[in-house]
Amino acid sequence: MSETSVSTEVAEAVVGGAGAPGAPAPRARRSRRSAEGGSRGGLAGLLGYLPVAFLLVFGGIPIVFSLLLMFGHLGGPNAAISELGQGEIPAHGIGTLGAITQLFENASYRQDIFATVMVFVVTAAVVLAIAALLTFWHRLRPSKPLAVLQFLAVIPLFIPVVIASFSLWTFWGDRGFTNSLAQLAGWSNGLIFSGRIQGVILAETWVSLPFAVLLLRAGVASLGDSSLDAGRDAGARPFTIARRIMLPQLRRECTVVFCFTAVGALGSFTVPYIVGPSSPVMLGVDAVNTYTAYNQPQQAAVIGFTIFVLAALIGCVYALGSRSRRVGRG
Repeated sequence: MSETSVSTEVAEAVVGGAGAPGAPAPRARRSRRSAEGGSRGGLAGLLGYLPVAFLLVFGGIPIVFSLLLMFGHLGGPNAAISELGQGEIPAHGIGTLGAITQLFENASYRQDIFATVMVFVVTAAVVLAIAALLTFWHRLRPSKPLAVLQFLAVIPLFIPVVIASFSLWTFWGDRGFTNSLAQLAGWSNGLIFSGRIQGVILAETWVSLPFAVLLLRAGVASLGDSSLDAGRDAGARPFTIARRIMLPQLRRECTVVFCFTAVGALGSFTVPYIVGPSSPVMLGVDAVNTYTAYNQPQQAAVIGFTIFVLAALIGCVYALGSRSRRVGRG
């Protein structure tokens, strides 16, 4: 056997596994790897569908049942709750809008809707303004007081909402610190926020501020210095730089802060239940009171779907803001 044929056989043994006892063929190895990759991909796909299945079972099915109850279908899965409830309006045919009409003809319910919209819109706007002021100004003019204020703004994140709500109720009450301070200044009952919509807005702002500050702080930290330095070199003031340079680059973060704060305030229960007034009330508190205190599950379902509609509107604002063109960062 020549040296050339020996070297060729050695090369084939090294590359293809020829001559090695028990070594699998290249085609067999490739098929085994593809089979293992397919099994892993199938398992990963199955795990990816688990959240969807969880949402459908524990979210979608109750929503469908509540929708049937709202339109007056009191039988089937809603039979037990309909027998215990009061004031149900049964459907005739496809369904009825009697429960919806009954609630929206009530002036008190319309006031509750207006109060809810006012609370989450004003809260989201105030939170966004405070967070933007703290983070933008600290980036343009770094100082220790602003750093301390940012640290204090994050503290409510580590305080339970129930404890914070009771504390704010006492602090803003008729015998609380704010009213006592106002009376010392000769202003009788001037700073009472407990039991008022203004108190709910202030409490929701205090609770929602940490998330907004953390998100905008991360967004401001990712901004390049070139555009800010160009604005300073052109003689622009800090407010102009924040409005014309920083705000367009952080438009998506600001949209997230506004929408997430609005949804959180819309779906909150503890803060408006403890700090808020007895009338008007936010829709979350109204739904619980209607179901537990008045034993009217059909009307509570209508209130729940009103909350869903308002949340869907906020979601549309979020979708439109997320699709906006992002300004390049230098």
